[in-house]
Amino acid sequence: MEEFNELQKVINLFQSVGCYGNSNNIFIACKDMRKSSGLVGGMEYPFEGVIINQTDNGIGMFYLKQPGLVLTQNVSKMVLDKNGYIFIPNSDIKKIKIKNYALLNSKVKSITIDIIDGRSYKLFARLNEKDIPYQNDNLQRFINSQL
Repeated sequence: MEEFNELQKVINLFQSVGCYGNSNNIFIACKDMRKSSGLVGGMEYPFEGVIINQTDNGIGMFYLKQPGLVLTQNVSKMVLDKNGYIFIPNSDIKKIKIKNYALLNSKVKSITIDIIDGRSYKLFARLNEKDIPYQNDNLQRFINSQL
């Protein structure tokens, strides 16, 4: 977690792969295990969480792994997979859907990013991650940009 607990560290990380532009929106989301489980889900989506940077040109994501047996995802236990990076250009994004993760809980959001090739990233993100100071403002800005 030390690699992504401060905004400047994450900015440097995205700059190192050329995914930092004039407009940046950086936050952390976890894989929705309810919708992306099983052997195929584990192979196609080999992460427990992602650090997302929404730029003017698209969405960049670094994979986060949680060592050991994962019963519940905990951002503070995740580590960065520096080889696990993808970029999805805006032209490849079919749609982004955001809604409450649970009926009576507006503090956790379900995020679905559908790609035109048929893949779909099913994630959830907490508005407040106690160890991630940049989470709340950036996630709220991401939500507002999709309204």
